[in-house]
Amino acid sequence: MLALPAVCETAGFVPSTTALILCWIYMVATGLCVLEVNLATMCELGGGGVSIVSMADRTLGVGGVRFAWASYVFIHYALLVAYVAKVGELAVDLIPAFPGGAPAASIEYVAALGGFLFLAESDAIERFNNALVVIVLALFFPLLALAGSAADPRNLIDRGDWTAVPDTIPVIALAFVFHNVIPVVSSSLEGDKSKIRVAIIAGTFIPFAMFALWDAAVLGSVGVDDVEAALRQGVKAPDPLATLQASSDAAKALVSGFSFFAVSTSFLGFVLGLTDFLADGMKTTSKGDAKPWAVALLPPTAFALAYPDIFLSALDKAGTFGVLTLFGCMPPLMAWRNREMQRRESPPEECELRGDAFACVVTSDVLDPIVPGGIVALGALGTLALAVVVNETVGDATGYLAARDF
Repeated sequence: MLALPAVCETAGFVPSTTALILCWIYMVATGLCVLEVNLATMCELGGGGVSIVSMADRTLGVGGVRFAWASYVFIHYALLVAYVAKVGELAVDLIPAFPGGAPAASIEYVAALGGFLFLAESDAIERFNNALVVIVLALFFPLLALAGSAADPRNLIDRGDWTAVPDTIPVIALAFVFHNVIPVVSSSLEGDKSKIRVAIIAGTFIPFAMFALWDAAVLGSVGVDDVEAALRQGVKAPDPLATLQASSDAAKALVSGFSFFAVSTSFLGFVLGLTDFLADGMKTTSKGDAKPWAVALLPPTAFALAYPDIFLSALDKAGTFGVLTLFGCMPPLMAWRNREMQRRESPPEECELRGDAFACVVTSDVLDPIVPGGIVALGALGTLALAVVVNETVGDATGYLAARDF
C-alpha cells in the first residue's frame, strides 16, 4: 500500500485504477485456480493442511516443486530487503540526527524485532501482531481523511499516461497476494467450494476498495503541473507520500506512523514465513535453533544496507519474478494438469470433513472446474503473467546493457 501512489503516479489515477481493477480480477482468477487444485489435493491426500509446494508436487512434479520453492524464497527475501531499507529511511526522516543514520536504524530494527520473534512464544507474537494491525487501521482512516481533504479532483482526471500502466502491474499484483492462505481457508470452511469462493472474492474486495481510496486521496493531493513538469525535465516526479507528509505536522506524524507500523506488520509475517520454511528445509525442529533466523535475516539486511534506496525496486522485482511466477504463471498450469488428471481418473468426488481428515464421497461437482473458459482461459491467465515477466526482463537487460555502453 505504501508504494502504490508512487508507482501509479506517472500513469495517473484513471489508468492506474483501471490496472488496479484488472489486477484484482486477475489475482482472484488465479486464486480460484489454486482453490481448484487445493480441493482436489485435499481429497487425494485425505486431509487439510495442503501447501502450494504439495500442490505443485502433485500436479507438476519435482520441477514444479523446485520452481515453487525458488519463487517462494525469492519473494520473501526481496520483500525483507524492501522493508529493512524502508525502516532506515523512515527513521532518518523522523529523526534526522539518528545516531549512525539509516544503516544503524535498519540494523537496530532487525535486531529488535527479529530478536523478539525468535524469543517470544507464539501467543505473544499473535497478540503483538494483532496490536500492530489495530494500530495500522487506527492510523489509516484519519490519514485517508486528511489526504482526501487536500485532494483536488482535477489532479485525478486531468492527466493519464496509459503507456505507463505496464510498469505499475508488478507492485499492484504484489498488493493482492493472498494465495498462500487458501489452504487454511479451505480447511476452516471444511472444503465447501461455494463458501470458499465467496470468501476469496469478498475478502479481496475489501483491500481493493482500500487501495483505490488510498490511491485517489494521495494522488489527488499532488498537482498535475508538478508531475508534468518533472516528467518533461526527465526527472523523478514528486513522491506523493512525501508531498502529503510535508503538508502539515499532523500529516507528517500520521504518514510516518502509518508507514512504520504497516512495514512492521508485513516484516513480521514474512520473517515468520521464511524462518518456518527454512527450518523445514534444514530439518530443524527446535525453535531455539538460530540458524534459520540467521539465514532469513542476515542476507536481506546486508543487501538493504548496501542499496539503501532499493525499496521500490525490490517491491517491483518481488512482484515480477516472485508473485507473477508463483501466483500468476503456476496456478493456471497446475489447474490444467489437475483437470487432465481428473479426466483420466474417476468421476468428481465430494470432500467432507470427518473428524481430523477429509473423506471423499462420489456424486458431487465439488471438483469440477471453478474458473470457466477451459484451456483457453487458463492459457490466457498464464500468458498474461508471462508477458509481464518477459517485458520486465527485457527492460532490465536493456537498461543494464545501456548503462555499460554495450
